Formats: sequence, C-alpha cells, structure tokens
Amino acid sequence: MRFMSLSKFAGAAAMLCALGVAAVALADGADAIKARRALMKQDGAAGKAMFEIMTGKVPFDAAQAAAATTEISKVGHTFASQFDEYFPDNSKTGDTKAAPALWDNKDEVKKLFASLETDATAATAAASKGADAFKAAAEKVGGDCKGCHEKYKLQ
Repeated sequence: MRFMSLSKFAGAAAMLCALGVAAVALADGADAIKARRALMKQDGAAGKAMFEIMTGKVPFDAAQAAAATTEISKVGHTFASQFDEYFPDNSKTGDTKAAPALWDNKDEVKKLFASLETDATAATAAASKGADAFKAAAEKVGGDCKGCHEKYKLQ
C-alpha cells in the first residue's frame, strides 16, 4: 500500500514539473510571442476556410464549416482563459504584431476573445442547419476578428 502512495506522489510531482516547465516557457516574452503567433496562424487558416465557405469560393459542406469554426472557438477560448500566459507584459516588444494598446485594455481584449469563442461555437452549431444559417452566424465571427485586429494588431 505504501508503494502505491509513493508512486502516485511521484506521478503527481512529475506532472507538476511538466506544467511548471510549460508555464516558465511562456513566461519568456519571446516564447509567448512565438506561441501566440502559432495559435494565430491556426486561427488564420481556419478563418480563411470559413471565409471561403461564406463567400461561395468553396461549396458549403457542414462538416468543413463546423471544423473551421470549432478551431476558431478553441483559439478564442485559449486566449481568453490563458491571456496572461500568451500576452505577458514582457512580450510587448520583439517580433510581435500586437499593438501596445492591447496591454492597456486587457479586460476588453479578454472579452473580445471570449466573444470570439461564443460566436464561433454558435457558428459551429449553425453549420448543421445549412449554408444560410452558417453564413449568418459566421459573419459575427468575422466581425469579432475584425474588431480585435483593427484596435489591437499592428498593421
């Protein structure tokens, strides 16, 4: 019995160490910039797929539409729930496209990411209702992206 408790303790300690390493990695400004750029790249690819469906460049396919907005929702959730890890104060400068105003308005930016998650989740659900329902819901997602990029992305 004692051996079992020790092995559970060792497993928990290993997991905490791994989480600590991940937190330390993002605590470095350059690593945080790299991590958020990777997520934005994913978001951009999903946004492009969503836009191509919305504009008819690609025929509507409910599964593809839902996949695109699901990915956007995940990115919105990640940024909203882990904002300080992806946008620490030491990542204001460097190879970033985030505007300085982002750090002055953190609460607003978190709300924008939360809205992105909510609206993308709604668009995912709308995909099963057909092209028109999806397009109407996806317009809100596009508006979320535009609203944040206009204010908080360097051009």
